[in-house]
Amino acid sequence: MIENLKKYFKAKSEGTENRTAPEGVCPNCWGKQEWDGEFYKKTRGKNTDQDSDIYNNFIKEVVEKLDKITLQKDTYFCETCNMKYDK
Repeated sequence: MIENLKKYFKAKSEGTENRTAPEGVCPNCWGKQEWDGEFYKKTRGKNTDQDSDIYNNFIKEVVEKLDKITLQKDTYFCETCNMKYDK
């Protein structure tokens, strides 16, 4: 999940990301928790290089809060909001 988040935010900062949530993350929870906005607030005007402590700490914080998404056969199931998404 960490790598998917890093790819998502890198593409988002380059303006090439068009998905509503990183791969493997519940779009419902992602939107409700407004992680795109939180990422902007935490990294605004700071070093957002993928090797920076600010960046890595933010990614770890997000992973800790979104780790209840599981893969069941060909469907993602979010234990937090009880929604299913086709893979």
